[in-house]
Amino acid sequence: MWNRRKRLLKPFSVYNRYMLLKINQIKVPVGTALSKEDIAKKLHTSLHDVISYTIEKESLDARGENLVNSYTVLADIKNAEKHLRKKDIQIGKEEKYIAPEPIQTDERPVIVGFGPSGMFAGLLLSECGCRPIIIERGKKVEERQKDIDEFFQKGVLLEESNIQYGEGGAGTFSDGKLTTRMKNIRVKKVLEELIEAGADQEIYYQNRAHIGTDVLRVLVKNIREKIISLGGEIHFSTRLESIETNNGKVHSILTNTGKIQTNHVLLCCGHSASDTYETLYAQGIHMIQKDFACGVRVEHPQALINQNQYGKFADHPALGAASYSLTHHSSNGRGVYSFCMCPGGVVIPASTQADSLAVNGMSYSQRDGKNANSAILVQIPAKDFDHGHPLDGFAFQKHLEKKAYIDLFNAPSENIKDYIDHTIPSSLRIESSYPRETVVYDMHQLFSDEVNQSLEDGFRNFDHKIPGFIEQGIMVGMESRSSSPIRILRNEDGQSSNCLGLYPCGEGAGYAGGIVSSAVDGIKQAENVIKNIKNSH
Repeated sequence: MWNRRKRLLKPFSVYNRYMLLKINQIKVPVGTALSKEDIAKKLHTSLHDVISYTIEKESLDARGENLVNSYTVLADIKNAEKHLRKKDIQIGKEEKYIAPEPIQTDERPVIVGFGPSGMFAGLLLSECGCRPIIIERGKKVEERQKDIDEFFQKGVLLEESNIQYGEGGAGTFSDGKLTTRMKNIRVKKVLEELIEAGADQEIYYQNRAHIGTDVLRVLVKNIREKIISLGGEIHFSTRLESIETNNGKVHSILTNTGKIQTNHVLLCCGHSASDTYETLYAQGIHMIQKDFACGVRVEHPQALINQNQYGKFADHPALGAASYSLTHHSSNGRGVYSFCMCPGGVVIPASTQADSLAVNGMSYSQRDGKNANSAILVQIPAKDFDHGHPLDGFAFQKHLEKKAYIDLFNAPSENIKDYIDHTIPSSLRIESSYPRETVVYDMHQLFSDEVNQSLEDGFRNFDHKIPGFIEQGIMVGMESRSSSPIRILRNEDGQSSNCLGLYPCGEGAGYAGGIVSSAVDGIKQAENVIKNIKNSH
């Protein structure tokens, strides 16, 4: 028995001279790059033992006397096994996304929508030889940018080219946040593709990584060109009008520019395409109501947020604009929370219809604006809007947005303190970043008593966490497009529960929330399409 154990141990020492170690809590002063020397020091070993490393995570640690970044790395270490009993060290494993095997097929899946889910579904299908046809109701990003700039300046909305509709989806004109709680290998695929398209390598490991709307516009164009180079097609200003079926199976779609024959449709429309969902519901596609949220954008001086989050390090030249994440359970049982927080950003009109106002937040890659902004949202359960129709949530959204509309997309706004005190609104305490005019308004008029009570409770709680949140904050409304109020039902194989060949996908279909999770769902649904095509052959 001893000899057998000895023989089993020998290969470990001979062939595993190099082992990946996962090493946590490597502290490096902010402004100083991580190096092999830092890793060797953490291991108490020779510099020559550190063969190579990749950063898995970077986070800021401002708890001590000095400001440091704390790193987690995967390192290839000589004689690694001798370090395994040390603190913060364990065996590491480098995971890699494995794409489906390429296939040869005459089948050409159609993707409806070119936001994050549509883009990444299109990428994978193109890489696997499926030559997808992608239709997008809006314009390519270069033309879309011109329309949005004019909208900000003049308040004239183009209903097919705006913050919500067009290449890259709503995420293109946002902060480009890449945070997600998902533990999914497809996340690596998303980040790798973004880096290949031109994003900074740091997004792979930064805590609360973001890209910025200015950089995102470049990335989506590069991803478009990659898809085309791999055989995909992208048709802009092309809107889905109906899906044609035979015996419960997709066989073609109708668009405003003509018919496209296909047996596979990936529905990646985004959360604002209510007209498309109305058409699909009329055709009998199964969908249900889903809870969502509404509220306002709040703005504060970025200096206030920096001081609260960084303390004595608030003016450190190596630190960027600080962010926050806030939650509260209000006295009436509703959750109140911050969402899509944009440090150094701007509040923008994000409407898709005339005479209706929805706002959002975005920031540029430098995050150097004077204000911080964030959505502050209240949970809206289906009972608030349920009148027996699956699309009642969209009607509820539209009602809120019409109440908030002021001529030429000027925005109702109020000091948070005036709102809390129920006083007659005065002039705003800080200048809003909103590109149209702001009109001082009693924001209580926009919401139900339950939502107003929740917002007030939330603001008071947040003021304990960030002193000055009430005194120095303003509200700009209406924030109503944080998520979809429906879910299109799908089976385990990704197909619609009652329409074979239709693959509901991403945030609009009720299966994601944010850029990364939407992109992951797009990849997942592309895998399902590839599997289905292989099985049919």
